[in-house]
Amino acid sequence: MKLGFPILLILLGSFLIGFTVDRFGKTGNVIMHLIGIGLYLGAIFMVRSKPESQKS
Repeated sequence: MKLGFPILLILLGSFLIGFTVDRFGKTGNVIMHLIGIGLYLGAIFMVRSKPESQKS
């Protein structure tokens, strides 16, 4: 479960980066790519910020 949500963010980010719609125009596609990159960064920060389990 630790990696479940970040994996979903990476998949959604990949979809947004790879998806292109002609009706959105160049500006809309750039915004969509930026949101996808933001999702990647969010997933990276979520995985790095998780505390490591302590060994007893």
